[in-house]
Amino acid sequence: MNTDSTELQNILCLKRYETPSDEYFDDFLDEFHRRQREDVLKRSARSLLMERVGVWFKELGMAKWAYGAGVAYAALMIAFVAWPKGGTEASASNPGVPTLEPVAHEKPVVDQEKDDAEPEF
Repeated sequence: MNTDSTELQNILCLKRYETPSDEYFDDFLDEFHRRQREDVLKRSARSLLMERVGVWFKELGMAKWAYGAGVAYAALMIAFVAWPKGGTEASASNPGVPTLEPVAHEKPVVDQEKDDAEPEF
């Protein structure tokens, strides 16, 4: 066992002084970028979008609650404004509720003789 530990120490001492060449690091970086691009190309657009939205919300911190509340409020207001108004159709299920129907207005007939006369007080 003593010989194994001394051999191991000798090997480690020798390996300590070995360094890879600069081409190794350049090739490693190129290979790493190539694999990253391949990974992005294999994934669907939906999963990439969901990942980016998730990362964006994680980075927001506490502001995400304010943004979320603002978006929810805006959605409710848009739904309130865009919701069709009821009451324009005859409602058989609610007979007590009056329906809104357009009223035709006629121009009043003016008596010419009365217009020329003096107003009465």
